[in-house]
Amino acid sequence: MKQPPRKLTFELIAGRLCLDFANTIDHRLSGNPEDKLSGYAELVEFGQHTGVFSASEARKLRHEGRKNKGEASRLFQHAVAVREMIFRILSAVAARGEVSEGDVGALNAELRRLNTGSLIAPGNGGGAWRWVEKSSGAGKLIGRIVRSAMELLTSEDIERVKECAAETCGWLFIDGSRSRNRRWCEMRTCGSQHKARAYYQRKKAGGTRGSASAKSD
Repeated sequence: MKQPPRKLTFELIAGRLCLDFANTIDHRLSGNPEDKLSGYAELVEFGQHTGVFSASEARKLRHEGRKNKGEASRLFQHAVAVREMIFRILSAVAARGEVSEGDVGALNAELRRLNTGSLIAPGNGGGAWRWVEKSSGAGKLIGRIVRSAMELLTSEDIERVKECAAETCGWLFIDGSRSRNRRWCEMRTCGSQHKARAYYQRKKAGGTRGSASAKSD
């Protein structure tokens, strides 16, 4: 019996499109990461979920992907390479570490490619300007993600980029708290799990001390 297609849920909690894209791997730093982007169809679904593609655009792109599997595969592999490059750059930024020259070069190459497929045009409101995209399809999504990374890296919010403190998570996010002391991607997941483990360790340590006291008596 044919199984129904898997329904994905992308959690958009990071505060920027590029970070949400980097977060499409669950348990990234564990021995068993779960990649939510297993192919071109999931990439299109992410684009629809984030509002880059309308429902009709997404349907058209899925149809085109089925017709031209080679091109769909190429676009998907390119998107994954961009995702991993963005993760490495922003993970290094979050750790206040040094960004690889290779990754900087790769990002600059993506920006050059983006600039050839876009132009800036005046909009309503006098000095207001807007990007006009000439790219379409999955290329539009990749362009939006790269632009999001560029805008983040050149904004004041770059100082608020953090990586979840959970050992195996690896999710990135903007710490919008006033005190800038947010540690977890989400309190209800990684934060709650940390609290539960800490509570268990305290109980275990208390029980061990109690047993030792009883023996000494």
